[in-house]
Amino acid sequence: MSVHNANIKLGLLVLVALVMMGCGEKATVQEAEEKVVIRPAKLMKVGESSGQKMLTFPAVIQAKQSSELAFQVGGVIIDMAVTEGLAVEKGQLLAQLDSRDYVAKLDVAKAQYEIADAEYTRALALIDSNVISKSEVAKRKADYEVAKSQLASAQKALDDTTLRAPFAGRIARVLFREDESIKSGDEAFILLSLDHLEAKIDMPSSEIVYGRERKNTEISAYVLLDAAPEYRIKAMFKEVALEADRESQTYEVIFGFDSIEELTILPGMSATVYINEFEPESAPRVTVPLSAIGSDADINFVWVVDVETMQVAKRIVVLESGIGEEFKVLSGLELGETIVVAGTSTLIEGAVVRPWVK
Repeated sequence: MSVHNANIKLGLLVLVALVMMGCGEKATVQEAEEKVVIRPAKLMKVGESSGQKMLTFPAVIQAKQSSELAFQVGGVIIDMAVTEGLAVEKGQLLAQLDSRDYVAKLDVAKAQYEIADAEYTRALALIDSNVISKSEVAKRKADYEVAKSQLASAQKALDDTTLRAPFAGRIARVLFREDESIKSGDEAFILLSLDHLEAKIDMPSSEIVYGRERKNTEISAYVLLDAAPEYRIKAMFKEVALEADRESQTYEVIFGFDSIEELTILPGMSATVYINEFEPESAPRVTVPLSAIGSDADINFVWVVDVETMQVAKRIVVLESGIGEEFKVLSGLELGETIVVAGTSTLIEGAVVRPWVK
């Protein structure tokens, strides 16, 4: 091999070595850059809560009082005084049956009663003179009592040919028309009371169970109709079902409220019940939003940010049981600490973050 060729090969080797060193340095720099990638994240400084917990549940409106109205006697309807959807007052006429037969029966009962009353009165006047026997007096008394009872029945039958509203409300259904025959006991109307209404919700068993533990907790509630969300209607807890729905494992809870003049609220309307729990004398407490909470098996955690290095660290927290958008932290966090509340899914221990800006 000539000296010239040897020098060429040596130069090529040096060149390759320099290129490889350059590539290695570039790869090292790239890896370093990847390790210090700063991730945007929404941050929050942990502060005191107001001691309040707001729960929301979809609800269906129903009438507090509903009545199926029927005539107690049969006959032909000669006057149908109301229509479906009409608001009625207590005692207002709803329908009238043809009462002629009942008037005739009442006249007969009155005549029989007057005769029986006169016979019994005469017997009482004669008993002391021994003109009439005690057994005859007893018979006339029995006839009088029967006639009196028949008169009362005839009068009630006549009164029952008129059907009136037992309470103020709205006619939900009319099941017969004018000039139709109706039998005693046949349902003629469905009347709903709309002064006092109810909102029915389905509450999870967790809220039922832990509700007993919050003995010092005061509760206020209000209803917002889907069709009129600008009106906040105060509601009061009424009752809770003792048996859970088999499929959803929720319990039916009823809140009562009064109607307001500005709205026509009818059963079947959709609404939302807002339940506000607060502890008037509770110590300051720490709460975190649901979006900040991660879970690993049965362990809950949040990502805590070191504000000097902006590195994150996983912190195990113990939460108060319940549902909602915020959770009370029983242990694991202190007031003033900074946590990640959005963008948590891509974080790892020691990752560096920066505040996310819209």
